[in-house]
Amino acid sequence: MIALIGRIIFRVVSSFFSSIMVFCHAVILAVLGLMGVFTGLCTLLMPILGLLRAFGIENIFIIKDEIQGFSIVSLPIGMFLGIICALLSWLSFHTLMKYFRWISKGEHNAT
Repeated sequence: MIALIGRIIFRVVSSFFSSIMVFCHAVILAVLGLMGVFTGLCTLLMPILGLLRAFGIENIFIIKDEIQGFSIVSLPIGMFLGIICALLSWLSFHTLMKYFRWISKGEHNAT
């Protein structure tokens, strides 16, 4: 009887742990994927917006409404922010690939 209760408790705890791990995997994959996509888009948009602002198009705010410099420095700021976004996108992509390799090896499920 005690062995049966022990097996039932073990299965309940094990399925609870498995469901938590599945949820964590889903959250990590979604966050890394969305971060890679959005920073990749920002990598393309920031230099373009900086160039447009440098040529005098108004109402393009690269940093914030209150913090705006001269129009001539908008292109270098846009390039700098584009490089930062490219680095974040690269980092999230490589972290995602390492995470996929870690999941596929199955080292986290060691018994």
